[in-house]
Amino acid sequence: MVGEKDGMARADAPGGGVPAGGPAEDGEFAQVVKTLQAGRRFALFLHLSPDGDSIGSTLALGLALERLGKRTVWVGADLPGDAYRFLPASDRFRLWNEVEEDWSQYDAAVLLDCADLDRVGPARAAIERIGRVVNVDHHPSNRRYGDVNYVEPGAAAVGEITARLIDALGVPLDTAMAYGLYTAILTDTGSFQYENTRPGTLRLAARLLELGVEPQRVSQSIFDQRPLRVLRLLREALGTLEVGAGGRLAWMTVSRAMMDRVGAHRGDTEGFVNYPRSLAGVEVALLFVEEPDGRVRISWRSNREVDVSRLAARFGGGGHARAAGCTLAGPLEKARVQVLQDVARYLEEQATEAAGPSPGPGGPGPGPWGGGEGPS
Repeated sequence: MVGEKDGMARADAPGGGVPAGGPAEDGEFAQVVKTLQAGRRFALFLHLSPDGDSIGSTLALGLALERLGKRTVWVGADLPGDAYRFLPASDRFRLWNEVEEDWSQYDAAVLLDCADLDRVGPARAAIERIGRVVNVDHHPSNRRYGDVNYVEPGAAAVGEITARLIDALGVPLDTAMAYGLYTAILTDTGSFQYENTRPGTLRLAARLLELGVEPQRVSQSIFDQRPLRVLRLLREALGTLEVGAGGRLAWMTVSRAMMDRVGAHRGDTEGFVNYPRSLAGVEVALLFVEEPDGRVRISWRSNREVDVSRLAARFGGGGHARAAGCTLAGPLEKARVQVLQDVARYLEEQATEAAGPSPGPGGPGPGPWGGGEGPS
């Protein structure tokens, strides 16, 4: 899924990391800066169901470019969820098809935290009108689809890269930008709990606090103030929780019917996959979400050992070692069985390798989900 070699950088350097120093990596980062300096009009695109990294990084870079006198528009096929309304300038985000723009007049489309151009959904039509694409990301599975690409898998969040871009552009960070960057980093590190949290990540977070970010305001808005419909949807989703593969695999399902019953929005399932992930003994957690068009969006998480980006890649997806995603054609039950069988088989093979050679033939083993469990 990855094309040419990704641009790497040190995520543990002061301020969240600096380009690693190799000619290709330095050149790619510098090319992004040069492109942003040279253009006058930029359209910044969110990916589908935008998360805190996509939203916060886009907001911060958009404000920085405007400080340089450039015109920007921030659009996507999905708007940020209610949890991100606290962000300064969050009302600037627009649905791409509700903006009356001549897209061909923009110098470039800028995509942050978007591993695949298909992740922008129908907004891709606007990007194709613009023509030139700047792709800045930290997913190892990034397809390097841009005319200008900078991919840094070592970054905890694209927010780290965005902070360095803003510094390289010579724009002083202000409080509004700092809120965007802090939101990006907080969400992609699981509140600084995930293994992608490095010393440079925390140094950058400290810098953002010094600029006026109130951490309790951010965490409460994102994690502790959910609409009633989200909790009602979570109640239904938890009722689907199942465990297999000897307790190493857990999954939940959100059908379209569930979402319609509670009036849920597309992004309301954000974070749901962490519930099966939190079960003791679980290594791989999955969330199956049925989309309005019948496709099935799957969120993948792992705890310690399994690189779920490689498993998701088998189904055309990708991401990080501990967090990945993919989308399959429906129906929901078919997609779920297909994925669960593959993951259970992988976990069984992994367990067999860890146990060493089999002592000999025996009775029948467990089914493909282990221990007799299966999807229902």
